[in-house]
Amino acid sequence: MGLFSDEHTVAIGPSTVQVTAKTGLVHATWTLLVDGEAVDEATAAGDFRLRGQLADGSPVVAAVFQSLLGPTRVTVEHAGTEIAEFTGFVA
Repeated sequence: MGLFSDEHTVAIGPSTVQVTAKTGLVHATWTLLVDGEAVDEATAAGDFRLRGQLADGSPVVAAVFQSLLGPTRVTVEHAGTEIAEFTGFVA
């Protein structure tokens, strides 16, 4: 967790899911990676979702909740169930 970049990682079965963020000039760029491969990316502010699939075809979603004040919250969902929650400061 940092002011200019964040990286959050969770294992789902044999897969590794990462959500990374880097501060940009206007908005941060967020990337969802599955086993090291970028599967979705957004340069955005506010609340949004990044979506992908694991090798077994099951869905994975990273939901990002940002505000101008306070920490950014990231949740990771697998097949509709929230499995991890992280807090960071990239905005």
